[in-house]
Amino acid sequence: MGEVSFKKKLKNIIGFKPWNLSLYEQAFTHQSRAKQVLKKALTNSNERLEFLGDAVLDIVIADYLFKKYPFKDEGFLTEMRSKMVNREILSKISAQMGLTELINMNTHITRNKAAARNAGGNALEALVGAIYLDVGYKKTYRFVVTKLIEQFIDVDGLMQERINSKGTLFEWAQRHKKQLEFDSQMIDETNRRKQFLSKVCIDGEEIAQAIQPTKKKAEQLASDKACEILKIE
Repeated sequence: MGEVSFKKKLKNIIGFKPWNLSLYEQAFTHQSRAKQVLKKALTNSNERLEFLGDAVLDIVIADYLFKKYPFKDEGFLTEMRSKMVNREILSKISAQMGLTELINMNTHITRNKAAARNAGGNALEALVGAIYLDVGYKKTYRFVVTKLIEQFIDVDGLMQERINSKGTLFEWAQRHKKQLEFDSQMIDETNRRKQFLSKVCIDGEEIAQAIQPTKKKAEQLASDKACEILKIE
């Protein structure tokens, strides 16, 4: 994609003129492409910007929720933030925004639908990181609120949904002043298939554990078991 075309599409997506175009080009450079063409995946792929964007997105969402719900407690705010920035939602938003077509990645990634969706979510986080570096926090906050939250996330609908077991566990721990911890780690990687063991601990005591192919699923299943053991509805 030519620079003029990329810049035009980018402006339509973010809603303002980008100043440091190289930041955004990096935000849309997948690791597979950086390794193949640039041979410098660490410094030229979007992984570092993704790391930064993930942190910035967390603080922006926390800021937004803190202002929107002035009388809600920490447990509610934490659960809402986790719902709004989970991987599935970010990947869907990325696809709806048309970010995937801007990502510079190898064809074997584009042919794999799951990998392409994941790359889209990562690129969205990297884009947030690039915006933060390019124009600062205030414009980043405005972008996240107006271009992501207001257009693609039904915040009030999420609030009305039944909180999942992990969120229920957090609320229960908050309410009863208990220390809730998840000890999650990869325990096996056979034939490139990862397995994660997640343990739920309350005040340092293990309550339940589960093994699943992803950390998120392991924590969710362990939370389901913990809620059942503790009789939390």
